[in-house]
Amino acid sequence: MKRRFETFLDMSLWISALMTLLYHFRFLMFVDYEALREKSRADQVFYFFTGLGHESFAVFFVVNGICAGLFLRNTMPARGELALLGRWWRSHLALLPVLVAGGLLDLIGAYFFNGSGLYSDFPAFSTVTLSWSAFFGNLFMLQPALVPTFGSNGMLYLYAYLWWSCCLLVLLRRAWRSGKPWSMAIGAVLVLALASWMPWTFWPWLTIWLLGVAVGLRGPWPRPLLHPLAAWGLLATAIVFSRLAGARTDLLPAPWGQVLMLWKYVLVGLGFAAVAAVLYRNPITPAADAAAPSFLARVNRHLADSASMAFLFHFPLMMLLTAIGADLFGHALMQQPGLLCYVLLGCAVTLCYAAGHALVRWIGAPFCGARPIA
Repeated sequence: MKRRFETFLDMSLWISALMTLLYHFRFLMFVDYEALREKSRADQVFYFFTGLGHESFAVFFVVNGICAGLFLRNTMPARGELALLGRWWRSHLALLPVLVAGGLLDLIGAYFFNGSGLYSDFPAFSTVTLSWSAFFGNLFMLQPALVPTFGSNGMLYLYAYLWWSCCLLVLLRRAWRSGKPWSMAIGAVLVLALASWMPWTFWPWLTIWLLGVAVGLRGPWPRPLLHPLAAWGLLATAIVFSRLAGARTDLLPAPWGQVLMLWKYVLVGLGFAAVAAVLYRNPITPAADAAAPSFLARVNRHLADSASMAFLFHFPLMMLLTAIGADLFGHALMQQPGLLCYVLLGCAVTLCYAAGHALVRWIGAPFCGARPIA
């Protein structure tokens, strides 16, 4: 794989994880934009970029899909789909200690640091469900269709969406490649069974992930499918539109406003996939790819190695840090922006990302198969 493209995937992966952390921390530590007393230019820029949470989710899904597509492309066709599921399953085994650790952090926060009411009075932000049914349901990827997400970790629903997207791709490819009517019929029945119990919110994220799979499987291209400026313009337009539309459901008559609010992220995924396709090109320059990676390239790789863990499992630590700050240090939730708030935000985000890196080192492999595959 061309090093420039791999660097682009690495950088996109950790930036999307970082933006996700900023997005969630901002909702806990800062007031909503409408409640700002003074809307300085710096505050406006800060709120715009830290509001790109779901747009960052879309970028993460496309990169994950690209990696799955690259894996299938570089694996023998006879075993590619099963090997992809096996790769996912091996990384999924790490979920057990991570779920346990997250549950322990939530128990500590709920019992000892809930003076601010963070764990009990903010159900719109995170509902803390620490039941055994939720634990085992999340372990077998049944959230959010059959059980709630475990503990405070609301991001676990996206993890399940990634898993079921991978399963659906494997089912469809195996059924199609077999060419046998009975095999295709079984595949269709299994797809329909999956569709019958997955929530409707699953399908936009599946679409976004499949956009990435298409880039990984079909590239590299001898010439760009779009002019680079057109691809970047499409991505920028999609991001600005998504950000300005926000959570407004009154832009279209019901129920289309609700549909637009979710499917607008597909436009962001499409824009990012277009940029990725432009960068994933032939010919590959052997001399450039054989050169030793620079220091910045190695840092970029290490940040990307930790991105999936930080993206999917930052919630319990984030909640605990915020609760400790409120109970022990009197730092109230949802404050007006200020220098101290910005400094504390930077420290908290850094600590959460470092914890994700430590978990990856402990587990011994990047999580959920989301790293680029050369």
